[in-house]
Amino acid sequence: MKVKHDYNTNKFLFGHACSGIIDIDFHLHDGFEIYYLISGDVNYFVEKKIYELKNGDVIITNKSEIHKPHFKSEKTYERIIVQFSKELPILYGTDNFNLLNCFNNRQKGENNLIRLNHDSQEELLVLFDKLEQTSKNINPSDKILRNTYLIQILVLLNNNFTNTNSSDINTNIPRKISPILDYINENLNSDLSLNSIEEIFFINKYYFSRLFKKSTGINPHEYIVYKRLAWSKELLAEGYSVTEVSNMTGFNDYANFLRVFKNVIGISPGLYRKINLSAKSPQNTEKKV
Repeated sequence: MKVKHDYNTNKFLFGHACSGIIDIDFHLHDGFEIYYLISGDVNYFVEKKIYELKNGDVIITNKSEIHKPHFKSEKTYERIIVQFSKELPILYGTDNFNLLNCFNNRQKGENNLIRLNHDSQEELLVLFDKLEQTSKNINPSDKILRNTYLIQILVLLNNNFTNTNSSDINTNIPRKISPILDYINENLNSDLSLNSIEEIFFINKYYFSRLFKKSTGINPHEYIVYKRLAWSKELLAEGYSVTEVSNMTGFNDYANFLRVFKNVIGISPGLYRKINLSAKSPQNTEKKV
């Protein structure tokens, strides 16, 4: 499994890239991500939904949502990606306007796609261009300006998020896979081997594995591991011990859990737990590793 995760607190990352098809697995971020498709023939997989993208579409994800692009052709792939932590949006938000509303005020893996009209696309591209320039930190004032552009982007996305009609968005999930994904999401602490899925859903395990790989670009085992890791992060942040989380999330093998978590998340589960609990009040840190 390739490492596709970076752990960093209070971070800001800007990326503008143009390439052919890239090899990327499901991944997680400890923060929020804005993904803007400039060009390419791409479906975007978030949790258990596959969004069929158009140029100019935006995908938003929070730290609990696994996601990845899936390429339908070899067309030139150009995109902008912005990753940021919660500190700045919380500082600039008001009682009447939460800048993280579109990221947090929805069901996990639901309504991740924001489809912009032409004027909003043009406005967003102007802000991205300004953000890209100030992200280079050439001038002493760049960080201040960068923050103001990010806030404007979040205002624009939240305003468009409330206006997005989910019925206009196509989610391309194969009919045979959809109920299996529901079962996986609801039973992460159970046996989710291919043999078990074959027995429960009366589907040939090899056929299912091929269909899943064709639809998402990875195999079912990798998807399940990332889902379990996302749940593990939530439980650790709530204060459960590393041992408890290993058992609760279906890893069962403690040593394997430690290894996979550190390889993918970038730090040990114990340190991840400590960092997240340190930001909370003392009464939330009673449980010990």
